[in-house]
Amino acid sequence: MKAAAKGGVTTMLEMPGTQFGCFNADEFKLKRKTMEESSYVDFCIHAGCASGYPGELTKMHKLGSTGAKFFISSAGPKWPQTFDGEILERFKEIASYGGLALIHAENDSILRDNLKRLREAGRKDFGAHLEWRPRIAEVEAGKRMIDYLEATHCRGMIVHTAVPETVWYNAEAKMRGAETYVETCNQYLYLTEDDVKKNGPWNKFAPPPRTKADKAEIRRLLQEGWIDTIATDHAPYSKDRKEAGLEDIFEAPNGMPGLETYLPMLLNGVSEGWLTLERLSAVSAERPAQIYGIYPRKGVIAPGADADFVIVDLNIEKKITNDDQITACGWTPYDGVDVKGWPTMSIIRGEVVMQKDQVLAEQGSGLFIPRLDA
Repeated sequence: MKAAAKGGVTTMLEMPGTQFGCFNADEFKLKRKTMEESSYVDFCIHAGCASGYPGELTKMHKLGSTGAKFFISSAGPKWPQTFDGEILERFKEIASYGGLALIHAENDSILRDNLKRLREAGRKDFGAHLEWRPRIAEVEAGKRMIDYLEATHCRGMIVHTAVPETVWYNAEAKMRGAETYVETCNQYLYLTEDDVKKNGPWNKFAPPPRTKADKAEIRRLLQEGWIDTIATDHAPYSKDRKEAGLEDIFEAPNGMPGLETYLPMLLNGVSEGWLTLERLSAVSAERPAQIYGIYPRKGVIAPGADADFVIVDLNIEKKITNDDQITACGWTPYDGVDVKGWPTMSIIRGEVVMQKDQVLAEQGSGLFIPRLDA
């Protein structure tokens, strides 16, 4: 979380992970305690939805959770997968208390069959990752989950979206009255399938990036207001774990670090002209705060709010490098990238926590931020 402070993040919304699942109320309480002891920035906690934990989402909602994360494709043995029947039941449960579902949308059957076929063929090359997780798996699952959300009257967000089709279909659902949202990430605004083929495990994440045309369309949809939020999907796997994929791409875990470079990469988008400061502020602060239930304490500069600010200089030019990263994994997918625009100071609840890349906050100074209706 020190990397978040350095990068200009003032409030972090923490997703559950396989190392810390957060599938029940006891795990939620433990995670809150752990983060209160270690955080440099304010934080929220999302619950994790996994098969075999009925009723726990309601309990964690009462504890202040800001969303419930679903994997509808397998996330591995540490995250018991939820299948369609249980997904519908959990959506109904979330709808009953006005919560928010967060869905990683990829078609599990397509992924399983593709992985079996590629493994049997002896494929280990970087491009096999793209064939394992094709765009149709994401397009189909995104549409199906939006239909399920609409049918159960559940608020929900399709997270880390790479394909424009999901954004288009979500727009149609919104016009029908559904309370559905779409999130994308920096990697879908900058990287393409060509980067995966070139860099392999260092650009291995899921869903993978798509074509140059898709990247351009995601940028357009973001600027025009059809995408609600931008997140990091921060997954800071160590170099040695990623290097396992150099010989066999399937041996590297999915995920990349993104906290420290989040705001610089978006400010660079402003400098390049495909994003405005107004939209950047909306998708990184105001809209997330509104959707996740912490507005107007967060996400706005107004009397009674928490006095969180980030001061940026759009004229600063820097080269992002692995050596400059303080994130625990020690590397970034944007190593060597030149950017224009940089956060120079961040303030949380009126206190300066970062200035000129130096983290001034003390470990444990971050506060747990529950939903305002909790």
